[in-house]
Amino acid sequence: MFPRRIPIIAALSLLIVSMVMMNVPINAQSDPLASLVNLDHLKFLTEPVTIDGREMAIVHIYSEAPDYKWVDAAGEGISAIDDVARAAIVFLHDYERTKSAESLDLARRCLEFVRYMQTPDGEFYNFVFNRDGKINETGGTSYKSLTWWAMRGLWALGEGVRVFDSADKAYADELAKSFQLTEAALAKTMTRYGEFTEKHGYKIPAWLPNDASDQSSIALLGLAAYYQTRPNETTADVMTKIADGVAAYRLGNHYAYPFGMHPEAASAPGYWHDWGAHMVHALAVAGMALKNQDWIASAAKDADSFMLRQLAFERFRDMSVVPDRLGQIAYGTNMLVEGYMALYRATGDEKYAKYAGLAASWLFGNNMAGVQMYDPATGRVFDGINGPVSWRVNRNAGAESTIEGLMSIQAIADEPLANQYLKAQAVRSTPWQLLEAERGDRIAGDPLYYTGTWTGESNISDGRYVGLAKGDVMALTTEITQPGDYLVYVAHMRLSSKQAADVARAIRTSAPPTIDGKLDEWASIPALKSNTRAQFLRGVGAWQGPETDSHAIQLQWDADNLYIAASVRDPEHVQGYTLSNVWHDDALWFYMSTGPDAQRISSKFTFAQTTDGPQIWNWTGSGFVKGATMMWQAQEGGYVYEAAIPWKSLGIEPVAGKPIGLEVGRGIGGNSFMDLTGRDPDVVSNLLPVLLSDPSAADQMASGDDEPVLLRVQIDQDAPTVIEQSVSPDDDYWWLDLAWKSPVFLSKGTHTITYAFAGAGGGRSKLDAFYLQPAVAKRTFKLPDNRLITLTYNTLSGESSWTEE
Repeated sequence: MFPRRIPIIAALSLLIVSMVMMNVPINAQSDPLASLVNLDHLKFLTEPVTIDGREMAIVHIYSEAPDYKWVDAAGEGISAIDDVARAAIVFLHDYERTKSAESLDLARRCLEFVRYMQTPDGEFYNFVFNRDGKINETGGTSYKSLTWWAMRGLWALGEGVRVFDSADKAYADELAKSFQLTEAALAKTMTRYGEFTEKHGYKIPAWLPNDASDQSSIALLGLAAYYQTRPNETTADVMTKIADGVAAYRLGNHYAYPFGMHPEAASAPGYWHDWGAHMVHALAVAGMALKNQDWIASAAKDADSFMLRQLAFERFRDMSVVPDRLGQIAYGTNMLVEGYMALYRATGDEKYAKYAGLAASWLFGNNMAGVQMYDPATGRVFDGINGPVSWRVNRNAGAESTIEGLMSIQAIADEPLANQYLKAQAVRSTPWQLLEAERGDRIAGDPLYYTGTWTGESNISDGRYVGLAKGDVMALTTEITQPGDYLVYVAHMRLSSKQAADVARAIRTSAPPTIDGKLDEWASIPALKSNTRAQFLRGVGAWQGPETDSHAIQLQWDADNLYIAASVRDPEHVQGYTLSNVWHDDALWFYMSTGPDAQRISSKFTFAQTTDGPQIWNWTGSGFVKGATMMWQAQEGGYVYEAAIPWKSLGIEPVAGKPIGLEVGRGIGGNSFMDLTGRDPDVVSNLLPVLLSDPSAADQMASGDDEPVLLRVQIDQDAPTVIEQSVSPDDDYWWLDLAWKSPVFLSKGTHTITYAFAGAGGGRSKLDAFYLQPAVAKRTFKLPDNRLITLTYNTLSGESSWTEE
């Protein structure tokens, strides 16, 4: 929806929004908890420097126990916008709360560093190598871009303009110029406003910067801060486009995965992580600034479902596809605290202030390790928790943890509705269980076991999963300590429903092509194309469209060789390296396996036209691919690779009618990578199945491969359920589905889950885990004054309640 223009904002509305920006409560009153905000450690990490005659500050990245001295990031640099920009925001908010001249000076110095790292086109570098300001221009976490660090830079600049407008108008004007540079660059990325793409059947906004809700939301916070003090049509328009996209991209509901979340990225519809997840926070703030109730409502639906799970059940670091509670950090706590506090300001509903205080209690020991993570005496915030025992706490206190923890404390320090719950401790709960499918006992058949981690859109739980074919049966047992109704979910691979005619193919040839870089002999061979936003693993923000950057792959084969023709669209070919260094510049990456059930990548190699001529480098064998030949040819708008590679060098024995695994990708600048599937090619299960087709024989997959893949699940001797897995309209992907549509009553004691392949044909059912979740979450907390708080959340109806006694 396009913006409803607001040329004049009422004074009262401006006052309320201003309170939100500075984290001041509407009914502000003095409170002794305000003394909890201790900036000493952040000030220690912040070092004033002079670069090019300009006074600024760097923020040291790490600080390690027990002495907590500075530690720099090896290889990256000594300081980064990622931290300095957020430190500026903390100092700005402290100035607003305390009128500290020191905090205002440190904020100014940090903002000068942000401006120093900005380029004339509004983009940013991230790291400096030293105190002299030497910029890391090529690092994968520092290259010039409009990504994470640029969004944080914009947020800091917006907050700087807002605060300095009353503290130093002339300096605010200087900050505004820098802000407008990045605002203009951001606006240029959203030319597809109003268009939607589709992935796995879900409609996804096509215009969000970098196709990322998380990064876009950080920018939205900066835009809202700027608009609050300098309302204008341009900023309102950019805000509206971003907020419309973030608000529209919300999937699932209280019981259907992904449980009402705003996913982090367009490429991963079921993925959420707790760092940078400002979607709820930003929608609420932007909704107040532009009086848009739709954005506030979208934020509230997430907060009342997905976010609420982290209070009513327990905190987790990410959900992708099942929750992972290890690796919790203060950044995740702040996402909950600031999101709930912003909603409290936006709606006036006191439950959100209470939820914010309860979320912040993580910093004071209400966490799985039972360890206080924030020390008010020093201002240090520990770096994270990786297990439910005290010795799994990372007691270092780096910049990010300290900053995010302080942001949480600042947000609630002056709000009694929230801060009275800071010392809450969980005493009773209804926990969920995660049962790893690969750990079950083999009852029949010969299941296959796989390893994997990040797929490009989700994580494999515990790094392993299992595949079941016809005749395979497995079972596992679990102990239920709290009887009741449970929702039983299966984390499994939803398989492509494409028929044989739609399968990618390599065509058998009786007349091998001449390897000369000319593709006259390839006219009738089908092409596999990488030319859409959905096919980016990362870095889609740099993409200018398929006419500028894309690639198409054609495949032929015979008994001896695999023949490859690759047509690349690229505005400029650059390759100044050879051998194993070709990754620095233009190269085409190939990943291959023996088939869909392969346990590992069998071959990984690159095509590169180097200063020494064409080279095919074998990354699994650290040398040239033996027996391979290749030619390269420039053409208008790009270039062509043509090659012949012996099957023996690929570790594959070709069989007509059988698929192999393939992925082909390339970078387009910075840390980008686009390929055929949009998934991580280093995970063998992500590779695209390519049928070795023989037109002279039966050109089809093995009999039964078009039959749907079914999974049978049974608990004890109760009636089983059958889950159809061949339901994806596009590619295979991991998802969390209910095994039974209604809750299953589980009595106290031991229960057995049996699972088996149930299809009539071929194929393989792939499972990661079972997620057993109480239908109604009920968690009780105790306060220092012995009050008991019980938070109840019915995941079937969506109803929640908060009682105190």
